[in-house]
Amino acid sequence: MFIYQVRYQKLSGIKAYNIMPSTLKGTETGISIYDNPGQILEQKGGYMNCIGVLGGTGEIGSRILRILKEDYPLIASYHTRDRKSHGDCEYIRVDISDSQQVKMFCQKCDVVINCAGASYLNGENVARIAADLRVPYIDPSGEAFLEKKLDDIKDKNIFVLSSGYFPGMSGLLMRHICESFDAPETICGLSVSDEVPSQSAIEDFILTNLSGFGVALSYYNNGTIERDENERIEKIRGKDYRFQNYLTVETERVAKKYSLKKANWFNSSFGDEIIQKLQTAIIQYKSGKDTYKNILQDVIGIFYRNTKDREQFSYTKIEGQGVIGNNRVMMTSEISSNCSSEISAIIAAYAAKTALSSHLKNDIHYAMDIIKMDELMADMPRLNVDLNIDNIIIERGIYDEYEEGEL
Repeated sequence: MFIYQVRYQKLSGIKAYNIMPSTLKGTETGISIYDNPGQILEQKGGYMNCIGVLGGTGEIGSRILRILKEDYPLIASYHTRDRKSHGDCEYIRVDISDSQQVKMFCQKCDVVINCAGASYLNGENVARIAADLRVPYIDPSGEAFLEKKLDDIKDKNIFVLSSGYFPGMSGLLMRHICESFDAPETICGLSVSDEVPSQSAIEDFILTNLSGFGVALSYYNNGTIERDENERIEKIRGKDYRFQNYLTVETERVAKKYSLKKANWFNSSFGDEIIQKLQTAIIQYKSGKDTYKNILQDVIGIFYRNTKDREQFSYTKIEGQGVIGNNRVMMTSEISSNCSSEISAIIAAYAAKTALSSHLKNDIHYAMDIIKMDELMADMPRLNVDLNIDNIIIERGIYDEYEEGEL
């Protein structure tokens, strides 16, 4: 057996003193001062690239600002949670439903990350406004439904979808595992978040599932989608969790891209009480009733009750099997954090950095395809996330040939 344990060394001695975006966007030339001159960021038109975060006071948006504050000028929107601008960030009040306000915000940015509420409800409008201004658009959610809606303008701007935890980090880890093999064969992942989600997160979950997030009780098998209703029980942090097959669009994309024989994704069960509430909310939404939002508050209350006596966490495990050299190998990747929003923020932030630095062509991209895994792993220690990747040989000498009679 051989084990690859991810280890990192924190970089030190690098500081960036950011100038407010309002001064950089004018006629004056922006200046950045670094302790290490070799770490100068890309300049654009004489000023540092400015990253805008719509919903900058929310669970994901506020964490994105914390990740990026030492590297870029930032501008963030708030709606009801008033924030004062400071040396790291300029805050602006924006009503996400007001297209003119959104346009004025995007005009101040070189890339915009949309964390303002459910992407299913506002993602297309914000993305189209950004496209008109040629400002790259990053969506922590987005998924396949938004790709379809933006197909007619995909050649006019850079769009990076699924730039969150799941999908996003989950796909990035699947890609990393598949590309570690000479010949990848299978992939299997599961995810559980034992925490209290925000209302917008629950709303996005419901609406994206309605639009085709994946196929329930199904898995990928040699190019076909097959049904499997069996439950899988796994003990995580001393507690048994129930999982069922749910073939996500992201998992199927990975399976097809790497010609896998089999691909499974398992979602943890919310429990009967929450599932019944969500089903009722879906019915009310389809009926055009806003009362479904009241049910979402009930769901949040149930999550609070279920998690109040234990530490909250988010955990994902992905196992891949494939061939390296002459051996068949099992690779396991485990990532955990005390908050799923932390991981979503990391992927969204690195998607924005990649959009600014990698000369992407105008098109619809997915975060899992563009983020460089080695750069992300090198920064993990300062990002409040635990990542472990292990390898174990499960079959040796698979290509050895034997003469007749030897066996």
